Amino acid sequence: MAEENNITESAKEKQKEPEEAGKTEEREDHGQLLITAQEADNYEEKLRLYDKALNLDPGCFDAWLQKGFVLDRIGKSEEALACYDKAFELDPEHLGIKCLKGFAYNNLGDFEKAIECYDEVLKVNPEDVFSWYQKGSVLESLGRYGEAMEAYDRALEIDPTDVLIREKRLRLLELIYKKGTLSDSPDSSFN
Repeated sequence: MAEENNITESAKEKQKEPEEAGKTEEREDHGQLLITAQEADNYEEKLRLYDKALNLDPGCFDAWLQKGFVLDRIGKSEEALACYDKAFELDPEHLGIKCLKGFAYNNLGDFEKAIECYDEVLKVNPEDVFSWYQKGSVLESLGRYGEAMEAYDRALEIDPTDVLIREKRLRLLELIYKKGTLSDSPDSSFN
């Protein structure tokens, strides 16, 4: 009887092994890790999961892209750019990478490179509202108010319902009127 119990216990253990191995493999699937990372509540956990996914599949475009986004959000824009470069190697036609790189350059204070990124997107897709908006924001940071206004206006031509761009444009108008100058604007003769 004791021998029979040992055989039964041994059989149960052997049956559990493949089941547990299946669960481990399921948890180790890079696609599942990406889904879990998106649901994670904090950036450290997201980064840990993206790194784990990249260890399983170093060619996982989405993991590089999302890792870069998280790094940029926590102020590690240099590291984010490296991730975006990896993603760009995997998909050089993906315009979203150029937008994200522009955002990272903006966060680093490298406004000219940010503008270059947005201009690259706009050459391919002149209707990209996000790039027009971001370009306007960067130009505004540089004090190039007339060009910023033109970028916001172009974005609003494409999507006149975008409240965020309307608010940004109104704030810029207020700033221009307070400063009393729009020297780089085609309307500078009105000052």
